[in-house]
Amino acid sequence: MVLFTIVLWLHIFGAIGWLGAVMVFGMIVAPGLAKLSPETRSEFVLKVVPKYVRYILSFALFTLVFGVGSVFTFANGNLSIMSPSTSFGVYISAGALVALVAFAIGVGIVIPSANKMVKIVKGTTANPGPSAELRIVSERMRLGSILTMILLIVVTILMVAAATL
Repeated sequence: MVLFTIVLWLHIFGAIGWLGAVMVFGMIVAPGLAKLSPETRSEFVLKVVPKYVRYILSFALFTLVFGVGSVFTFANGNLSIMSPSTSFGVYISAGALVALVAFAIGVGIVIPSANKMVKIVKGTTANPGPSAELRIVSERMRLGSILTMILLIVVTILMVAAATL
């Protein structure tokens, strides 16, 4: 039981970091970037976005790895408790599935958009004016972050519901 508690706390810590990063970006950073001057926005993108990408990917992976670990330590070899024939199994399975979709959006949309944004800004340092491509990539990253945030909130609701059974 001690091992399960440690693994579960690590899973929860990772989830807090992942959801927190997505919320901060989707609700504060992305809308704020549009209001910055091109020079300031470029500097911010070059200095902060690469760190954001590493942070969010690290916490997303941390969450998933310790989520799987918590299932195995909780089940103690008896994975039948995760069966969709029980309410607990339905909530845990649905939460895991939605978390994987959120991860796929992060890896397939948010992170590539962030990396492309950095590449565009690096290429336009001589002429830091607004770029249509940069606006499109920024919007894609913002929308991906918001969608990921919504999905992670759903995951949180499902996991809390499972924990109350």
